[in-house]
Amino acid sequence: MPVTSGVLQGSVLGPVLFILYATDVIKLVEDAGFSVHAYADDLQIYGHADPPQSTQLMADVADCVTSVETWMATNRLRLNPAKTDVILLGTSRRLQQCTTDPL
Repeated sequence: MPVTSGVLQGSVLGPVLFILYATDVIKLVEDAGFSVHAYADDLQIYGHADPPQSTQLMADVADCVTSVETWMATNRLRLNPAKTDVILLGTSRRLQQCTTDPL
């Protein structure tokens, strides 16, 4: 099938052009109060909360991911749920104090 738009995979300018294209989604994540790391087609969202606020953090992350998914759909991209994960980091004592159930 002929490709009518996009950037050739493996091209020198591919990563730079993608970052320019994805600048809006990076701002969207930052406006939601999260830190973000983006490289090529990978986006990582970072947030922090003390254990009593872990439920709210999880809800905020879910809202942010929904906003990213909406942005992607609007821009003819698709979020791959099989490659979308949430990882909680902390000491075992602090992680036991976290509530991860959504609101």
